[in-house]
Amino acid sequence: GEISHVENDGELVTVWVGKEAIVTDLSLQQIERKLPQGQFERVHRRALLNLDRVLRLKPQSSGGYLAVTTDGHEVPVSRQSARRLRRILGIG
Repeated sequence: GEISHVENDGELVTVWVGKEAIVTDLSLQQIERKLPQGQFERVHRRALLNLDRVLRLKPQSSGGYLAVTTDGHEVPVSRQSARRLRRILGIG
């Protein structure tokens, strides 16, 4: 529950716990399997997001969003994931 999001920068996977970044050699897929389903969503091919930590969504010109977490991080949300995320969060 302390994890706000997980990002893959192409080389490494970073798990964000509050303002602290923990770098791991686990893949994004391995981490996704370990996290509680329903609480974490794959919102981008390179990002997992804790839905309990979403403060707001900022629309992007690409049709996607940036999810702003309660810790102030901005997590990319792909166009394909945006519709599903808005439905899950109850945003029209």
